[in-house]
Amino acid sequence: MSKEAKNKNIKLLKSLGEKIRNKRIELKLSQGNIADLLDVSYTQIYHYEIGRSEIPITNLLKLCEFFNVDIDYFVSDIKKEKQNESSVAKYSENPELEKEIMMLKEIYNYNDEDLIYIAKNNIELAYGLLKKQRKQKGDTRSAKKKVAKNN
Repeated sequence: MSKEAKNKNIKLLKSLGEKIRNKRIELKLSQGNIADLLDVSYTQIYHYEIGRSEIPITNLLKLCEFFNVDIDYFVSDIKKEKQNESSVAKYSENPELEKEIMMLKEIYNYNDEDLIYIAKNNIELAYGLLKKQRKQKGDTRSAKKKVAKNN
């Protein structure tokens, strides 16, 4: 398994574990309560929650039923990750653009309001300039068409 794949797997396990833990706490349950439900030790639940162990799909489905949630509750991050990967793949012909997209994602994932504010304003500024340039080009084309039409 490549380092990148291993990191994705760890990220996925941590995401699943965090969701299990959040739901367990929301329902005011102990790790022991969940362990009894899944017929595992409470330390195994701890390992699931910190992303150290893979949770078998049968146990994940039991948790869905017990927590009264759809499987999407646990796998929505995976779907988002795949969508992000496919949108970045479109730009793989342009490594500089891909690098900038990855930097933006990192800024947003870091979740610092000041950094996000700066990034958002710069994107909006660049987009505004692009629209202005397109409009100017459009205006020049219109003028050229009118001149050609009058001649």
